[in-house]
Amino acid sequence: MNKSKNRTFLLTNDDGPFSEGVKELGKSLRPFGRVITVVPHQEMSGSSHALTLNRPLHLKETQPDFFVVNGTPADCTYLGLFHILKDCRPDLVLSGINLGYNMGEDVIYSGTVAGAMEGMFHGITGIALSAKTFRNLSAILNYFSTLLPFLLETDKKMILNINFPEGKILGTRTTRLSSRIYPGKVDRCTQSRNRNALWIGGVPPVWEDTSGSDIVEVSNGFVSVTPLQADLTNYKQMEIIKSCLKI
Repeated sequence: MNKSKNRTFLLTNDDGPFSEGVKELGKSLRPFGRVITVVPHQEMSGSSHALTLNRPLHLKETQPDFFVVNGTPADCTYLGLFHILKDCRPDLVLSGINLGYNMGEDVIYSGTVAGAMEGMFHGITGIALSAKTFRNLSAILNYFSTLLPFLLETDKKMILNINFPEGKILGTRTTRLSSRIYPGKVDRCTQSRNRNALWIGGVPPVWEDTSGSDIVEVSNGFVSVTPLQADLTNYKQMEIIKSCLKI
């Protein structure tokens, strides 16, 4: 596919405006077209798909086509689509590159995934990108640039969750979500003026490493591409519920 300056990309993240991942991804996209970056003013990891409805949002263009919002990743995509680009529908919505994997149950909590999924809600393919570290960021960006033309050619509107391995990239695998459970843990701490507070988390996750899952393929050196959907209906259990409730 010929690179086209007529393409427009909406780029966001949940790591904030100073993330190396979003800046370098933006640079790698520019040969393919215009890149509009809209990011939260601070790290918003774990913000899920929250939209800010209880206060106004402030949008600031800190450099050409780079905007910062005092809101969530979903806010950023929404403002990008319906304010900044209201007269120029983007070809893709991209979110990342996130510092840290988004696999398994993480996709429910992930602001990165939410930023991409907000695009799909409005009929535009959304792509969430994550990596454990940025030590091989150059290789990640080069590899994604080979996938991008194929993603631009499809007419299907989808949400893709892409995770990149550490080290050498051996290829691409279509995967399903693994299971990544964090054991429950709450730590007490003391803030200024002896005010008691609580921290959630701090315990390494427990992985389900079944063949064909995102964690297995990424651990084996492959790029994991997992198609997601917003429909959370458990269709397999519908008949069980009907029987249980006698309906």
